[in-house]
Amino acid sequence: MKLNPISVEHRAGSRLGSWLLGMLAITLVTAIWGYSNVVIRQAETTIAPSVLMWLRFGFAGLFLLPVLFRNRLSIRIWMTGLGTGALFGVAVLSQGSAMLTVPVSEVAFITALYVVFTPLGMSILQRKLPSKLTWLAVTISLIGATLMIGTLTVDLHVGILWSLVAAVAATGQIMGTTSLSNTVPAVQLAALQSAGAGITMTVAVVLQGAFHPAIYTGLFHWSITEWVWIAYLVLPATVLAIFLQSWGQAKITATEAALVFNLEPVWTAIFAWTILSEGMTLVQGVGALLILSSLTLVSKPTAGKNESHNR
Repeated sequence: MKLNPISVEHRAGSRLGSWLLGMLAITLVTAIWGYSNVVIRQAETTIAPSVLMWLRFGFAGLFLLPVLFRNRLSIRIWMTGLGTGALFGVAVLSQGSAMLTVPVSEVAFITALYVVFTPLGMSILQRKLPSKLTWLAVTISLIGATLMIGTLTVDLHVGILWSLVAAVAATGQIMGTTSLSNTVPAVQLAALQSAGAGITMTVAVVLQGAFHPAIYTGLFHWSITEWVWIAYLVLPATVLAIFLQSWGQAKITATEAALVFNLEPVWTAIFAWTILSEGMTLVQGVGALLILSSLTLVSKPTAGKNESHNR
């Protein structure tokens, strides 16, 4: 049977358009989360990280609760969705906890290791090695991230362990989201992950409160500014971002998503410069360009992509 050239071109154009939309969605997520890093840094001065994350994911889970029961989901999807949400909560809480004891530059570098962990994890699952092009993109993006965060002085500190936990958890969340994104509607997956993160943060707050009751001091008695920070973390940084991530990752591979997520420190630097009056050096500018250049190595979807899900 002879294929119609116009039909083939149409399908190719449609596939490219879908891929570009997926990349754009994940890029928007990195911008949202880049700004949320600035918000978290501001909010942690008055609110304990565990309480802040509990409010963030608890309210988000309640907000999305009605959509969970829109369509019947299997037990496997429930468990996987809640599990990836728990990993997302652990990643964010671990990163926030690390920032309390370790310079932000070190936390950013160690957490960025999920860019390497993701293709490694996918290769283990699929029993094959990532392509040389992927490794080149990973290497360039890591060099760029290193330059972006400035001087590195990694000391033996509990904060480094928290950063590693954040990197591993982020890897699992990216891989899990990709595995579900083609079988679960994006809004339901966002609800599942918000609920999973909310449950995890509830456990964290209860456990920490048992040993450090001071975290409950002034609970809910915050200023309007602090409530605005919380609202941003709940709605754009969680509900919208998880929805966009779920929708976007249905159109790209887990490795591509991890590479785009490496734009987060770029956005963080931009927002820190504009809001916190922190400058960007020439070296950091070079790092930002390297990160962007690494994305061009995966700027065209291949015909046989099956890294984590079917097209």
